Amino acid sequence: MSRKTNSNAWGEDLPEDTRWEIYALTKPPTEEEREAGRAWLRDFRADVLPWLSLQGYVAPSRAAWYRFLGRMREAEAARTIIGVETSKRIAQGIVRADVDARLASEMMTALSVDAAARGNGEAAKILADSAAKYHAAARDAERLRLDAARQKTAEGQLRLAREKFEAAEKRLAQMAEVADAARGGKVDPAKVADEIDRILGRKK
Repeated sequence: MSRKTNSNAWGEDLPEDTRWEIYALTKPPTEEEREAGRAWLRDFRADVLPWLSLQGYVAPSRAAWYRFLGRMREAEAARTIIGVETSKRIAQGIVRADVDARLASEMMTALSVDAAARGNGEAAKILADSAAKYHAAARDAERLRLDAARQKTAEGQLRLAREKFEAAEKRLAQMAEVADAARGGKVDPAKVADEIDRILGRKK
């Protein structure tokens, strides 16, 4: 059974975005954030109280602060679970929609970046893995397409070469017949050259 949060608990009167911003400052900053001077609310007395006072927030008691952190951790866990489940449903929806693999890869990558930006590392990983699989599928499909195109081109070139060879053989056979006919006196020797030109397509 979930516990009901006291509306008077510290932080509950703050806007949700503000609560998440404060909670984010309790996480270790990246090297870039550290260089930019981002606050790190580690120690209650040394970091938390001075920062909250500087920002104009009412300072909580130590116990109220740690209860706030506990509530935010629970909310973060719930958000992560929801994000992961949503990511899975998105991935499954794209599969069912039979989206082009290259487009699916781009969609998954964009969603992964968005999830990472929101701090949902697990959802970002699921989406990134799906993006990688779709990218590989797109690459394989492109390779097959190119192989098929090369095969088609090769078959076309082979067919053309075969047709040229068969046509050449036919012309040679016709010229041989004309030569034999000329030797047998069946064709006027004066017309043999004209007949050969006709066979070779030089005359009609």
